[in-house]
Amino acid sequence: MRPEEDWRGKVCKTDLMDRGTDPLILTYHSISRSRPPLATPPSLFSEQMEWLAAHTRVMPLSELVDALARRQVISPKSVVLTFDDALLDFYCQAAPVLRRLGLPATVFVPTGHCGRTTRWATQLSSAEEWPLMSWQQLREVAEQGFILGAHSVSHPMLTKITPEAALREIADSKAELETRISKPVEFFCYPYGLWNFGVREMVQSHYRAACSTTTGVVSRDADLLVLPRVDVYYLRSAKMFQSLFSRRMIPYLRLCRMLRRIRGYGRAA
Repeated sequence: MRPEEDWRGKVCKTDLMDRGTDPLILTYHSISRSRPPLATPPSLFSEQMEWLAAHTRVMPLSELVDALARRQVISPKSVVLTFDDALLDFYCQAAPVLRRLGLPATVFVPTGHCGRTTRWATQLSSAEEWPLMSWQQLREVAEQGFILGAHSVSHPMLTKITPEAALREIADSKAELETRISKPVEFFCYPYGLWNFGVREMVQSHYRAACSTTTGVVSRDADLLVLPRVDVYYLRSAKMFQSLFSRRMIPYLRLCRMLRRIRGYGRAA
């Protein structure tokens, strides 16, 4: 099953992207001067956050999920910020900017690598290696009001391992994170965006909602267990970033989604 299909095999309306005022969930990884596509320079990140604070409504992921679950109207030009992998530069670079501007964000944590690096088993040897936040730093981030979500234990391809191993990755990451930060963990993010019916069912048993890597806006009838997002790699130019809710964004995101499918990103087994 492809990520752009829901668990019943029907095409999700979130992927049709026929409206330009629906909420957007933005995906960040590293806030550093490392090479793209996973890195955003700190100066560019600050500019983007300043623009969001002035021109959009940045809402917590929890608020978006609540509104979707209750079928409530969501304010136009609403944005949710997410950061995958709990990298150390979130603590050093992103969090101070977000606190200064009063912007909420969700950080997805691969719990088995806290205080270590992104050198997980499925990482390409040529990929850049980044340090992750320590548990103490994660507790500080949680105390500052940022939401922490689970991103598995060891960042595996959940559709490529046994169901038993996948369940451990999904459940154990939640359990450890809740123990470490003494807060409930309600959200999950699929490593590499990979999911299938079985994985989705496991996630549904432990979390209120989950984020995918499917490119698109979030419609009112979005599948809460496979929420689409937009990777900021596709929004590097100021002109494109500031066009988030313009008519040009819909066909542009459709093109980005098509390119990701061609490259095989986020495909489920």
